[in-house]
Order: sequence, then C-alpha cells, then structure tokens
Amino acid sequence: MKELVKSILTYRKNPVEFVRRVIGAEPDKIQSSILMSVAENPRTTVRSGHGVGKTTVMAWTMLWFLTCFPNAKIPCTAPTEHQLKDILWAEVAKWLNNSPLKNVLEWTKERVFFKGYDSTWFAVARTAAKPDALQGFHGENILFLIDEASGVRDELFQPVLGALTTEGARLLMAGNPTMISGFFAESHTTQADKYSAIKIDGRSSPRVTAESVQLIIDMFGEDSDAFRVRVAGEFPKAMPDSFISVAMIEACMKPSVNIEPKMSIDIGVDVARYGDDSSVIYGVFDKTYGKVLRELHKNDVMQVTGEVVNQLRFFNAEYPSIIPAVKIDCDGLGVGVYDRLNELVYSGEVKCNVFECHFGGRGGKLKCGDPIAFANNTGLMWGNVRQALQDKKLVLEENTALRQQLSNRKYTLNSAGEIALERKEDMKKRGVKSPDMGDALALALYEKQRGKAIMR
Repeated sequence: MKELVKSILTYRKNPVEFVRRVIGAEPDKIQSSILMSVAENPRTTVRSGHGVGKTTVMAWTMLWFLTCFPNAKIPCTAPTEHQLKDILWAEVAKWLNNSPLKNVLEWTKERVFFKGYDSTWFAVARTAAKPDALQGFHGENILFLIDEASGVRDELFQPVLGALTTEGARLLMAGNPTMISGFFAESHTTQADKYSAIKIDGRSSPRVTAESVQLIIDMFGEDSDAFRVRVAGEFPKAMPDSFISVAMIEACMKPSVNIEPKMSIDIGVDVARYGDDSSVIYGVFDKTYGKVLRELHKNDVMQVTGEVVNQLRFFNAEYPSIIPAVKIDCDGLGVGVYDRLNELVYSGEVKCNVFECHFGGRGGKLKCGDPIAFANNTGLMWGNVRQALQDKKLVLEENTALRQQLSNRKYTLNSAGEIALERKEDMKKRGVKSPDMGDALALALYEKQRGKAIMR
C-alpha cells in the first residue's frame, strides 16, 4: 500500500498502469484507449458492438478514480436495476475483491466508498428509472458513469451537464447505439465536437469471437440493424427492419401442404372478439407443414371454442394415435377458450393437450449460446418462426394475408441490445393489420415443458 500511495500522482495521469499494477488486469488496446480518454478529457462517450468489455472498463475506471482522487464522488446509472446492480456493480466487486484495494475501499449493494469517508468519498448506484437519479452531485473530483447510455432518458442528463462545468469533473458514458436520437446519439453526431467520441467495431475486439459475429450475420445479415448495433457499433437505420423478410417467406410457401400427419399435430389459437382483429386457428403438422385451419370474425369465445372443438373432433377421428397439442394465447379473451376446452377434455368430449401461453412473458434466447436475446416472449415465439423459415424446416401453405403479416412486423433493439418486436398498437398506427395469423402460427410452433417455454 505504501507503494500505491507514492504512485498516486503517476496513476492519476495513467489509469492503464493503475489497472495493470494495482488491479492486476491487462487492458486490451481498446480498453486502454477508453481509460486514457477519461484521464485526458472531461467527456468521453463510447458506442460499440456487444461484448467488447465496456462494463469492465467502467468498473476499472471507478476503482481508479476512487483511489487516485481525494473525496471523489462517482454517481453511476443505467437504464435498469439489472444492468446497474447485477452487471456493473457485480463487476466492480469482482475486481475489488481480487486486489489490494479491498483494504481501503468498502463495497456494498448501493455504494463503494473509501473506508472512514463513506459520506464524502464514494461511488453510488442510482437506477435511471428515477427522474432525480443524477441530481445533487457537486464537487471538484466528480465522475459520472453511465452504462447502456442509449437507454437513459434525456432529462436525466441535464444535471450532469451542470455539474460538468466544475473543473476536474468528468463523464464516461457507453453503450450499444440502439437509438438514432437522444443525448447519447447526439454525443456521437451533432455534439461530437464536445466529446472524446469513441466507436468500437466488435470485429476489432479480441473479446468478440468470429463465431458470434457470424451467427448474427447468418441470422440477420450484414445490412440489418442487429448487425449494425450488436457488432459494428453503428446506429440503426432511420426505419426499423422487417423481422422476417419476404424472401424468407416466399422460399417456404407452397400452393398446398401435406395434412397427413404421422407424428404430431400442433394447433395455435389466437383469440380476438369483435372489431377488426380476427381469431385464427392455425395447424402445424409433424413440426413441418403449416396451414390456416380457420379464420373467424366477430365471434365470441364460445364460438371460437366450438370451432377448435370441431377441428379436434376431425383430427381425433382421422388420426386416433396422435393427441393434438393446442396452444392458446391467454393474455386476453383466450383464457375463456382455454378454460372451456379444458372442461371438454376432462369430460372426454375431445382428446388433446391444452397449453396456456402468454405473449407478454419474459424473453430470452432461442437456444444457449445465441449472441442475441429477445426482450419478451413475443420475440421468442416469432424468433422461433423466423428460425424455422430461415433453416427451411417449415413449409407454409400459400396465403397472401399470412405473407403480409409475417413480413410487415418490424423490430428494433432496446437499450440492452435485445430484439424488441413492434407492438400491435404501433402496427395499427401505421395502417398495418394486426398479425393474427402470424401469432397463431407462432403459438402452434411454441412448446412448453414443466411450465417453461421450450423453443424447438
């Protein structure tokens, strides 16, 4: 520790050496450039692809600033508590606990502070969901750390700009460039002359594998927003991409499909009631062949249930060895169809397995190892459709409405770099019909096991 104290003045100007000698890590070239930018500039903004080590640099920067500047104050924020506490704060704990700094710095779930100076020399976690998250911080040695900055609302930056008028104050913000407007975007475009603006293409990072880059290219193409944001560190295009391309759909559509199942019958039921939306019953046979079985307009839930039952009676008679799986969207009126169909199954009226499904559930990845996740269950289910079409494992009966619905749904990437599909409400605002057939197809391909979603 005596050597650390003697070297403080040197480390103030060279955080790269601080990371090497005190924290015991070896920054790569990209991480070194970010560290030196913070030491040499009052404002540093970093946009990059995914997985280049931004959060690690932020953790190192916090420990450097706390150690080398007396009475340092470091307000830290991110769009979500998960990003702030589970990722950034956990990263700080990892490096702190494996270095001699644990003798002088104390880590808690809310703060990291210089021992004996917890109220005057500290870093603090403030989730950006609170409008006053970054207000009230002033001082000679102040550093604002903003992770996933593209997802932080513009009004939260106003107190930061005020505090940065103090000599010695600094800002480091970083994130995937998911939004084409806002404070973070402007720091790389119209306001770039006021910042040390750094762009990192994931292909230039030693931490990003060629395999993960190729997976995104294979899934979405090099001209897609997914590639631009998650790999190239570029802002998305002005208009969002279609999630499923017309070419992908056309390659899998045939004038008719085989409805002589040998192994399985999967039925998706998307339930509407009155209005412009349709209730759709969609069948997928042997996990391969898809066809609209019924499209209903202005029907109540009992009438929709009756149509499902008619389909089941036909399949029960024609293919008695196969027990159909019926997946019903239960976020709204579909719960009535689900309850009534269960009653009929229990009474022996029809044979099938009935599954309660929810488009609004939590998202995730289609399979382990995927480089990109979905923001919610709608994305997962449509992602499953997209993957089946891309792999040409699904044959769809020719249907103009289905073609339009599948290709008309757009996607964006949220502040966490997850794929977020366009909401139905937003589709209607731009004059596009609700994708009821697409949802019913997604339900038919959706599988559940032990209460959890399983994507095939």
